[in-house]
Amino acid sequence: MPTLGLPYKRDAGPDTADAIVIGSGIGGLATAVLLGQRLGKRVLVLERHYTAGGFTHSFHRPGYEWDVGVHYIGQVSDTSSGMGAMFHEIAGDALEWASMGDVYDTVVLGDRRYEYVAGLDRWRARMIEYFPRRVARSIATSPR
Repeated sequence: MPTLGLPYKRDAGPDTADAIVIGSGIGGLATAVLLGQRLGKRVLVLERHYTAGGFTHSFHRPGYEWDVGVHYIGQVSDTSSGMGAMFHEIAGDALEWASMGDVYDTVVLGDRRYEYVAGLDRWRARMIEYFPRRVARSIATSPR
């Protein structure tokens, strides 16, 4: 039976891994699943932190809770994208993705608010609205 979630130094198990994945972030876990489930390999995942998941989990300290990384994952419903194809390969139809809504984030700096809107073209247009001189300057100075 595979050993899950125990420190390697306490329970190394037999030395029969076909592959070693270093790091249990979303990329490492996805790679381990694909190697194990799709290719039938015995995979050892090594993680230095005491919790697997990399930037996919949150941290707690007395009176505080925060996350450090992944907030949104785009193109997951589009199986022609790399991210969508990976999630579909791993989970099939078992995952249901919820929309973050039209405005998926807002940055507030003093009295200024910058809304991040869904859709790459719409997002670019919104950034040009917010920063027209900077965008025009970067276009004028960029190599063609």
